[in-house]
Amino acid sequence: MPQDITSEQVLEAARALGTREFTREDLAQQLGVEKPEIKKGVQQAKKAGLLEKTRDDAENTGHFRLTESTG
Repeated sequence: MPQDITSEQVLEAARALGTREFTREDLAQQLGVEKPEIKKGVQQAKKAGLLEKTRDDAENTGHFRLTESTG
C-alpha cells in the first residue's frame, strides 16, 4: 500500500541528495518509494514556496531545487 509522503519528507530527501538540482525520480529513490507516491508531498512543498521547478530537460523530465528559504 502506498504511503503518504509529506512535504517535510520531500525536503529532507532533497537535502540528503546534496545536489543543487534533482528530479522527482531522485527524490523517490532517496525515500525508497515509487515516483507517484511523492506527488502530493512535492506539490505541497511547491505550493508552500519551499521547492521550485527550474527546468525541463531534453526528455521533458522536470528538475527542481530547494528555494532559498529552506536553507
